[in-house]
Amino acid sequence: MATSKLPIQLNLFQSSQKLNLSETYEGIPKDISKNDPRIKWINDNIAESVERPFNIGGNSYISEISPANFKSKKTKQFQSHFPDVREARIEYAIISLAAKHVMDIDTDNEDNKIFLLKTTYYRIQKEIVTAIARQSNREVKVENCPYNVSEIKEALEVLKKTNISVTDTNKKSVYHFTRIKDVYMEESKVVIELGNMITNYITSGDWRVTNSSSILASSGKYEIKLRVLLNTKFTYASKGRSYSPSLSFLVERIGFIENKEKRITLQKMVKVLNGLEEIDRVDIDKKYDGRKIVDAIIHIYPTDEFISEMIENNKLRKRVDQYVLDN
Repeated sequence: MATSKLPIQLNLFQSSQKLNLSETYEGIPKDISKNDPRIKWINDNIAESVERPFNIGGNSYISEISPANFKSKKTKQFQSHFPDVREARIEYAIISLAAKHVMDIDTDNEDNKIFLLKTTYYRIQKEIVTAIARQSNREVKVENCPYNVSEIKEALEVLKKTNISVTDTNKKSVYHFTRIKDVYMEESKVVIELGNMITNYITSGDWRVTNSSSILASSGKYEIKLRVLLNTKFTYASKGRSYSPSLSFLVERIGFIENKEKRITLQKMVKVLNGLEEIDRVDIDKKYDGRKIVDAIIHIYPTDEFISEMIENNKLRKRVDQYVLDN
């Protein structure tokens, strides 16, 4: 594929053309926990942008996350808001809804395509509580959604106003984006203009392969990121297959707050992994410098149930794709 024909967001990753847009998008750090020690506060309310290094296809990049700055409805003060697990879950709820329903396609003044999801706050809540109910095997009412309408509105504003700039390590190439471009009301519907990278994620069909319920039901920031990573790596699953990332990679990928001692960081990471129902077992190959652990290779073996679900989801995607082609 010629570089000139690549989507703009892949021009930066042109040495990693084998990656699809979904995997590229998931590889870019976009969230920052409010307790992250990397945040530098200019004053009590305003924070500087945060740079997070990451790796895609063996190449190094930097994601600069500039927080959304707006007046908080709770404190009535102008302050910085970084996207966290709440924003991640609501973004995945939007992706899930858009993947199930046809997006509206419009054009702007320059005839560029605009992809719109017309929904309601209730349906966003319903998408999350349905996932929670399915995972917990119990009834969960919409009023028990972990996020009320005000919180969803604020999360959408954070997703809209948080600017993410991705550069190579030389900072010569840059790609700027926001996760959603706009949010507004149209009669009783909330209209969400989707970002280019999310749109490609949805249209690729990759979300239909994921165990979306477990992702949407995840309440922990590490759990949701690990589940997305596992779904990405086991998209084309087979019995007996494992995934073997390094501890350093996982720390970078999920924004894990490290302990000063790698030994303790490893213990905490393994504890989180073992808490995921998708994982059958975890084997560790520790890397030493003398007697000190400096890294580890973590061999992750998924459960047969997870593999079976991924295989079935792939079959479903193929049937849907074939139906679209036939019609």
